[in-house]
Amino acid sequence: MRTSKPFSTISYNTPEFLTVKLNELVERRVISFFAFIKHYKEEDERKDHIHLIIFPNGLYQTDALQDYLLEPDLSDLTKKPLGIMPCQNSKFADWYLYVSHDSAYLASKGQTRQYHYLEEDFVSSNEDYLHELIRTIDRTKYAKTQEFVDQIKNGVSFAEMVTKGQIPVPQFNQWRSMYEYLKFGDTYRNDRKTHTPKVDFDSETGEIIKGIEKNLETRKKFALSPVIDGKEIKELNEIFNKQNK
Repeated sequence: MRTSKPFSTISYNTPEFLTVKLNELVERRVISFFAFIKHYKEEDERKDHIHLIIFPNGLYQTDALQDYLLEPDLSDLTKKPLGIMPCQNSKFADWYLYVSHDSAYLASKGQTRQYHYLEEDFVSSNEDYLHELIRTIDRTKYAKTQEFVDQIKNGVSFAEMVTKGQIPVPQFNQWRSMYEYLKFGDTYRNDRKTHTPKVDFDSETGEIIKGIEKNLETRKKFALSPVIDGKEIKELNEIFNKQNK
């Protein structure tokens, strides 16, 4: 891909190697800026990985970056070199909110994650510029989901949110499910696939038995009672009975 716009990728390089090689590109003025964050594997992933964004300094052929970032796997030199996945154009705001696992941003997409990351967890070629990019992100369109997330953190019950009219009735089930996932602190991708799906193997044959990517249907088997107890369910029923009169 040839582009002059910011682009992102997934890297399996070591952070040390990545930092040195990318700083070389900055010094040569091939790129003007980079930032990356190491992600610990979520419950449905098989290995850690790095999310990387790059601002090219003019038109850039991203295929060249794949060759440039090939790194010998020192844990086993017989393995394929470490490297990156194909690149794609990205907007910094969306990239940052996604890779930091911003709760409100993910909730707006119907998703949750187990791990969350802060600005200081990022590595970049210019910390001041990174801070400015983050500071100027427009979060207004996520205000409603941010309020929802904050109330969960503050222990507000789902029934109380419904009573206050904060939960749209047509989207009741959607918001209730999101309340569950956020309360549990689980990973839920709303049918989106992970970069590194975990699979189950037959220990004797090595056969892949099944993927464990979770979706809404399989997650329904978890009882709602740990979060929404009998008393709260009764309150919800009373609310809906009043609304239907």
